[in-house]
Amino acid sequence: MTNLPSLSQLEESVHDALNQRLKKEIIQSGGSISFSLLMDIVLYDEEHGYYTGYKEQFGESGDFITAPMISNIFTRCFLNSFKENFVHLPSSILELGAGNGQFAVDLLIAAEKNNIQIDQYLIYEISNNLVKRQQKIMQKELSNEFFSKVEWVSEVPKKFEGIIFANEFLDAFPTNIYEIKNKQIFERKVGIENNQLDWKEDDKPNLELAGIIDTENLPTGYIFEYSKNLDEWLNKFFKIIKKAMIFFVDYGFCQNELFHQDRTEGTLMCHYKHHAHTNPFAFLGAQDITWHINFSHISRLAKIAGCTVSGFVSQANFLINAGALDFLSEHDPNNISDFKIQTNAFQRLTSPAEMGDLIKVIGIVKNTDASLLGFNKNDRKLQL
Repeated sequence: MTNLPSLSQLEESVHDALNQRLKKEIIQSGGSISFSLLMDIVLYDEEHGYYTGYKEQFGESGDFITAPMISNIFTRCFLNSFKENFVHLPSSILELGAGNGQFAVDLLIAAEKNNIQIDQYLIYEISNNLVKRQQKIMQKELSNEFFSKVEWVSEVPKKFEGIIFANEFLDAFPTNIYEIKNKQIFERKVGIENNQLDWKEDDKPNLELAGIIDTENLPTGYIFEYSKNLDEWLNKFFKIIKKAMIFFVDYGFCQNELFHQDRTEGTLMCHYKHHAHTNPFAFLGAQDITWHINFSHISRLAKIAGCTVSGFVSQANFLINAGALDFLSEHDPNNISDFKIQTNAFQRLTSPAEMGDLIKVIGIVKNTDASLLGFNKNDRKLQL
């Protein structure tokens, strides 16, 4: 923590306001609250929340960079796969949580340039702050014709038909934290210690998760995340869509990798000005808080809802399968400056040491056939 940048005066005031609100919630709740409630408040509070308030989250001036911001190669690869799936589906796209809007901008520009029909582009976004930023960049970058195809929605449209895309959307759902002791599961809640927010273990084991998480081979002290919020949202989501090919892109693992004996500290991570750390009680409202997705669990929920998993690959494999090398070859190696920028971006997107293997892509289908472009090599869905 000593090497992290200092908060600005505005960030300090936001931290203090959220700190006081959380302490009040803890006192009113009898001494502790769930971590999911803390996460919900610090990320989504209407006035001070990280995503809903004043904060610039993305880019060099923010706290982190997402794949669409690194290179349009990322987006063009997904458009290649979308185009193949438009054979089976209406030419409609629903993006869940569009961030700063870069993916939508790059996709619609590429679609217009290559005469790919897009009938509508819907963006599901709960942050009015982000909607305004997305609208600003799209009005600036898109033609009037393609900007007119974009519509913002505050709920997932019922009976939607088309492509659904979500990049780093699942890991923004508030999650609870749990710890294993003597093969029993206890929730790690948030309390107050010496007038500071701190972890407080629930004194009763959680029996609800016993049938979901196998604790037999996990050591005492093992920490993991589980989000009932995400489960409830996905159960509703899978039911209300009618006919779709869904792409979830996120940090995560299949269950046997996630619940590994050596992964004892959980996956919770905080990001502040491009510094990663693990203290969620610091920089309230000024830092992002994320966790890694259990894609095996996502697969189970999808199948229960009548969907089919069409593929599960690393981000690197998806991009290479969907044409990333072809897009990279469009750049002239003799233009040293541009080619260096593009190769560095490609490396960042595909290297196992960067985003390449840490981020996964899962394809889920409901009531339609699917093109497997992106999943056609090195598919790991049998590991889910």
